[in-house]
Amino acid sequence: MESLVGVWPVILGIDLDNTIICYDNSLHGIAHERGLISSDTPKMKRVIRDQIRAVHGEMKWQKLQVAIYGTHIDRAELMPGVWNFLLELKERNVKFQIVSHKTRYPNCEGSKENLHAAAMNFLRQNNFFAKSGLGITEEDVFFLPTRAEKIATISKQKYSVFIDDLKELYLEPNFPAHITKILFSAEPGLDLTDVTVLPDFTHISEFIFKRMGNANF
Repeated sequence: MESLVGVWPVILGIDLDNTIICYDNSLHGIAHERGLISSDTPKMKRVIRDQIRAVHGEMKWQKLQVAIYGTHIDRAELMPGVWNFLLELKERNVKFQIVSHKTRYPNCEGSKENLHAAAMNFLRQNNFFAKSGLGITEEDVFFLPTRAEKIATISKQKYSVFIDDLKELYLEPNFPAHITKILFSAEPGLDLTDVTVLPDFTHISEFIFKRMGNANF
């Protein structure tokens, strides 16, 4: 595991979809309401996606994505433990920003739902921008249309730590080597060079705050 001892100042970057925002229940619920899956289908994106594509086709899956990330994003939830983690960052005066690989409009033909606006509204409604909440600004949220542009932004912002649920991000050769890389994943058997794999935000909090020590960052 990597250490944050001596890293100053600590600036943390974090992914949005499936890291801060959890879509497990909304994806399953909307897919079931539309008759695309049965009620006993596991609440796992990969399983739901593969089943819908195989049985109903790619277009049905794309329209479902528009619903969960756009028109019905209000049915999404915060990932368990993430609010307390981000709130502790605020209390320790640790700056954090959100960096998301997200196009403004879906690739689904005929859809004009603004995915950036939907995500910002979700963050607003969940008190990310309120001073009484997390108190970040809208300028602390970055939406990038490609993975390459996401990595370029991560590099430009000079984060000490980055948290993401997508292992492929860290496998990119141009991902900044100096950053402490945390993969948010409960997938068994992952052994990635220079990447700390942690299954939930209880473990992520423990890893980061123990290595920061008791100093007020």
